[in-house]
Amino acid sequence: MAQSACSVDRAESAAFEREEAMAEVRQLITDLRDAAQDGRQLARRYADVLQNVVDEYCTEFEMRAEAALARLEAVA
Repeated sequence: MAQSACSVDRAESAAFEREEAMAEVRQLITDLRDAAQDGRQLARRYADVLQNVVDEYCTEFEMRAEAALARLEAVA
């Protein structure tokens, strides 16, 4: 009978450890999913900032190039 009780205790302990491991894996998956979502949001924000900077510089350099071209045409 003692061996039977010991076997039951080991089985219960193993089941408990499996449940703990499964809970840890589920939490890890949730954390990874959240981190991936945060990373995508951050990348979108930086892409928007970069696009705005590029647009601003292109506009500025286009105006400067037009002004320089106008000066060259005036001299010619």
